[in-house]
Amino acid sequence: MFKKTKITLFLIFKIIQAKPRFLFWFFVRFLSSLLPLLSIYLYSLVVENVENKVEYTAVFFLVLIILIVRLVDNFLRLRSLFRLDECISDIGFDIHNYFTQDLHTETKVERHQSIQAIRNFADASSLTLTLFRQPGIDSIVSLITIPTILWFVDRRIFVLEIVYILVYMIIDFYTTQKYTRLKDSQNSKVEDYYAKLQESNDTELEQKTFTRHFSRLSNWNFIEWFILQNSAIFFYCLIFAYAIISVYSGYKQISDIVLIMGYVGSTQTYLNSFSEIKDSLADMTVAVDHLAKNKSISIIDLDDLV
Repeated sequence: MFKKTKITLFLIFKIIQAKPRFLFWFFVRFLSSLLPLLSIYLYSLVVENVENKVEYTAVFFLVLIILIVRLVDNFLRLRSLFRLDECISDIGFDIHNYFTQDLHTETKVERHQSIQAIRNFADASSLTLTLFRQPGIDSIVSLITIPTILWFVDRRIFVLEIVYILVYMIIDFYTTQKYTRLKDSQNSKVEDYYAKLQESNDTELEQKTFTRHFSRLSNWNFIEWFILQNSAIFFYCLIFAYAIISVYSGYKQISDIVLIMGYVGSTQTYLNSFSEIKDSLADMTVAVDHLAKNKSISIIDLDDLV
């Protein structure tokens, strides 16, 4: 699965025509993802200074820095988001052009199925890139940075945070395997349905089959997310309880809880985003498999994906 995902990502990068522009705005988006983490730290400093009754001019100076950081964050984030939207829109056309350049079909039904397979891959790729632009970059940066920060704050909380992330990702890995199988079946029914719809209004059988497979996929999505969210809640409460005990024991201050829970609370958000990206990547690998199996599309080889 990981090998297929890597090959698929390299394939998309190969297809992109305006690579320098895409990489530039991707880098700007990466820089903007660091600023919210700085804001949490500055906010905890404000709480600590207020708690210790530090002179108000120093407190308001920190508030001013937070204002500047947030303004810069808004500018870089929004600018890069909308520029990346333009790039992703162009990439969709790049994918269409790449796969249709040698498309040869004998019948209209075969062409409709092939075009739908290309659309499935283009749509899955666009969604994945959109998730990478936000909140994917934030998630990757934060899931590396947050444990590093907590290492310097409290080693025990650092260990709990690492266990939390690992447990979440292990559950996500196994649930995504079944999601991929169900998505593969669903994509096949999408192609069959639209191929038939292009030729006839008599699509009752295709609609029922489509709905049945989509219902299975939807039910599994519920089970997957229910398990993931409950695991996140368990570790959030466990770390919160430890932080409260540390305050009552005199080891920490209220500002430490603000800092710790600010980062731990963000972890769930970023892990959720990570899981969405994994599902989207699974959609892409399923879609590219369908392209590779399509006899009318010879530009991609199935052997490259195994």
